[in-house]
Amino acid sequence: MSSTFHCPVLTYQQFTPRDGNGWHEHALDFSATHTAVVVMHAWAPPAPGEHPGWQRAVPYLQEIGPVLRTLFPPLLSAVRSRGLPVFHVTGNVPPADQPAPAVPVDPTWSQLRAFREDKVFPGAMNQADVAAGFEGRQLAAAAAPLPDEATAETSATLHELCQARGINHLIYIGFALNWCLLMSPGGMVDMKRYGYLCSTVAEATVAVENAATQSERREYHQALWRVAVEFGFVFHQSDLIKALTLPLPSSPS
Repeated sequence: MSSTFHCPVLTYQQFTPRDGNGWHEHALDFSATHTAVVVMHAWAPPAPGEHPGWQRAVPYLQEIGPVLRTLFPPLLSAVRSRGLPVFHVTGNVPPADQPAPAVPVDPTWSQLRAFREDKVFPGAMNQADVAAGFEGRQLAAAAAPLPDEATAETSATLHELCQARGINHLIYIGFALNWCLLMSPGGMVDMKRYGYLCSTVAEATVAVENAATQSERREYHQALWRVAVEFGFVFHQSDLIKALTLPLPSSPS
């Protein structure tokens, strides 16, 4: 197989002149040898009516089912067929491995944190359901690792996996683009600090929205912009699948 694949991607020109600012599409060469896909926090969504408090606190759980069912299988099939490594970040860090607060804790800090959990997120009425949902969560079948695919729960472990395979470009899919894929362990913020290009597939993720952004999915579109400006490139699923599965040109006789 060729060591590169040629694929259109979206970029965003952030600099002046202003008449050139905005989204642009460029067809670029990417290394099949040095690129991996990161499947992050692709948990199976709860069934309708299951853990309703979790679904109230995390509304995007209601959006990910169709993405997992219809978009993940053909995309991961193309990635695997081409031989790109697939790394999985599940977020299932055992409590014993979770870091303790690095700041001094005093009664006021504890009260403020409790206030936020009650009034900001996830809400007092939702806490039990959120805890139960997290306790029983499983990876979606469409996102489950194959036997030879590695799992990393920390940025350092993901970096070690990448170093062992010679990876320098990570394409993220999973949930949610403007939250976990950016800020959780193994996400783009940490991995950029190591030096990786970090990209995403627009259709293979969703975003955390709020009351002012939900109708137009403004947080989702802002997150795509952030990836394009700060971290890497935005792929479209159909373009990436086509690029990974195109037959190689015949060698001249």
